[in-house]
Amino acid sequence: MKKTIAACITAALAANYSVTASAEDAYIAPLVEQSVLLDIDADKFVVVVGERGHILISEDGTAFNQVAVPTQATLTATTVVGNHIWAVGHDATIIHSSDKGQSWEIQNVQPELQRPFLDVLFFDESHGIAAGAYGLFYRTTDGGKSWETERHASLLDPYDREYLESVREEDEAFYQQELESILPHLNRVTRDGEKLYLAGEAGLLASSDDKGKNWERFDVDYTGSFFDIRALDESTLLAVGLRGNIFVMREQGEWEYVNSCSTSTLNSILLSDNDTVVAMGNNGMMVSATRPLPVSDHDPYANPANCKPAKGITVTQVEDKAAMLNAVSFNGHTIAVTANGIKTLNTK
Repeated sequence: MKKTIAACITAALAANYSVTASAEDAYIAPLVEQSVLLDIDADKFVVVVGERGHILISEDGTAFNQVAVPTQATLTATTVVGNHIWAVGHDATIIHSSDKGQSWEIQNVQPELQRPFLDVLFFDESHGIAAGAYGLFYRTTDGGKSWETERHASLLDPYDREYLESVREEDEAFYQQELESILPHLNRVTRDGEKLYLAGEAGLLASSDDKGKNWERFDVDYTGSFFDIRALDESTLLAVGLRGNIFVMREQGEWEYVNSCSTSTLNSILLSDNDTVVAMGNNGMMVSATRPLPVSDHDPYANPANCKPAKGITVTQVEDKAAMLNAVSFNGHTIAVTANGIKTLNTK
């Protein structure tokens, strides 16, 4: 899966300082385009990040060049706003470029936390959030010059919240300690207009109307991990995750299971065009569905030999069967990042 496919590499950097990237800090790999790459984002150009601090930039979506960065920590996620790029990853690392990746500074690194960031999202050049393992959640209002920690108890399931409230009545310090220890992994944060959506561990799906300051957890009949959630239109949400699980919610109703008959973990969702949505996952699996999404009447726990995929669902597999972590549509191409590097996909 996206968040654990690369081994953790400890960055030999002190915490809470800022430096400019130099060639001696970066690891320039001769076969970087075939290395383990974990996330991709695009605006007027494309940014790819991955293991050992690898970052690649492309102006046209076909030719990629590695840039030097001041870390060798595995980078798990990236986001682009104008000419600004942020990338986050292991050792609670956050790095930033204001010139399309030509120079970089470290904004945060805390190996002592032993927690990676797993996603990052900026609303503009000043305001952004970073989320990760064990409820790790940071916010900035000054472009990353400073970051403040937040803990969101509302992301816990009702039973854990009830337990914590009983603890809080007795001991606030112990409450904070327990909260930090039981918060779930926060795998992906997505934005749809003024609304944020979050996918995480232990059946966590949530939404926020105030840029993540407060969250409301959805009630989902599933306790496995989710790795992506997207708004398909004004009334439809799609979530994908562990062992090929797909759920859809329409008109703010209940989350409904969509069966693909594939058990490969799904890591990300791509809205390829007005009629098709593609979920990409491990073993090179791509699950495509036409909109509006179908609902399966098949029992997800039934014997796999009797499985019947929902109408409109198509499952394909890329030739090398490499895990696919994320993809973007850019300049007429669908560009994916995988365990075997960058790939151009046919999603039609």
